[in-house]
Amino acid sequence: MSKFNPNNVTPTTYSVDCFLCGALITDSKNTIVYVNNYFESHLLWKPDELVGQNINKILTKSSRIFFQSYLIPTVLHEKKSEEMQLIIFNGQGRKTPMTINAQINEEGLVFWSLFNATKQDQLYDELIKTREKLEEQAEKLKSLAATDELTGLLNRREMNYRSGLLLDQSLRSKQTIALLVIDIDDFKIINDTFGHLEGDRVLKELGQVLKNFGRQTDLISRYGGEEFLIMLPDTDKKGAVLFCNRLHTLIATVLVNDNPVTVSIGLTISNNAKSFLDLFTQADNAVYEAKARGKNRTQLYGDKGHL
Repeated sequence: MSKFNPNNVTPTTYSVDCFLCGALITDSKNTIVYVNNYFESHLLWKPDELVGQNINKILTKSSRIFFQSYLIPTVLHEKKSEEMQLIIFNGQGRKTPMTINAQINEEGLVFWSLFNATKQDQLYDELIKTREKLEEQAEKLKSLAATDELTGLLNRREMNYRSGLLLDQSLRSKQTIALLVIDIDDFKIINDTFGHLEGDRVLKELGQVLKNFGRQTDLISRYGGEEFLIMLPDTDKKGAVLFCNRLHTLIATVLVNDNPVTVSIGLTISNNAKSFLDLFTQADNAVYEAKARGKNRTQLYGDKGHL
């Protein structure tokens, strides 16, 4: 190790070289005037390769900029700096992240302590990756909690929650909302005749039809069994009826034993409804009326005629 004697005080091998960190001293011109044995044993620098050299010799380009623009001004102003990170070159030109602590004495000598931060960086990277995985898992769990497993549509609980928010928003903006209750006609016969696997296939295909046909702003859910709900924001009676008519045509593309699947739709418009429950009750009553009138049709709540 190099022998440095500032103010006739010589750092001893016993007190300095037994620590697993680099000890380095620079003068007011950033010239290295002392390094401990750590630089040779761990960073592969021989003392005479560093002593008398500017500290820039061991700093990467980005670290030089940080050193000059922030680290040195901080040391001069605060008389010390703690837990800064620099990237240095070892004696073989390999980059090594180091955590730096420094303080300056009255003679302008800066005493640097350098701790290898390689494992710290690895741990930080692992923590970041772990956090990303946890966030990804949380999103999956959130999605699973909000969607119907069979169809991928919103489930009943999520529909109740989101529809309430959407209805509140429409009331504030004075926009109308249409709610559709869609019930597959004779679904029990499908299950009993062709089996529950066929019934599940019908539910999946119908769910996909609804999802593809709906707008991004629409709320679409499998509300339970063979019953689906669609909430259409900013939609009046004319637009909702047109939507339902087109929906009947699209749903007919889903076949069971070469026969088209049909649905009964209960439709209501949020003119004076104050809650989602009000809307749902109206649309649910309308779908029962559609069933009673022969199925495969849309029934508007409060309208006694045929749409």
